[in-house]
Amino acid sequence: MQTVEQTKQLSQGLALTPIVEVLDQVGPTSASKEVSPSVKESLDGMFPEQEYIDKKVQRAKAILGDLVKDFSEAELRDVVTEIQFLVDSWLDDYEREVFDGLTLRELLHERGGK
Repeated sequence: MQTVEQTKQLSQGLALTPIVEVLDQVGPTSASKEVSPSVKESLDGMFPEQEYIDKKVQRAKAILGDLVKDFSEAELRDVVTEIQFLVDSWLDDYEREVFDGLTLRELLHERGGK
């Protein structure tokens, strides 16, 4: 289950990916690479969920095989994100049916869990 804040962070990470790609193509000078980490590493540190999404996209590519040729990288990332949202919301709905209107996370939190 994603919170609003996690969704905002995820959106920010997806929005920054094209910027990082452009910056990597232009690239800093070799001297500046030695002095500080690359922009991509810095952004990955700020938005670790981006790496998580990239892993999901790689898994989707492996599963879809030749169908991946029909999608751009951005489209595939969007599809993976939308499917994850649907799965999370369906699971929440199912848990609410089973646990008298509460999700498992909410139930555990009520009982002192984290």
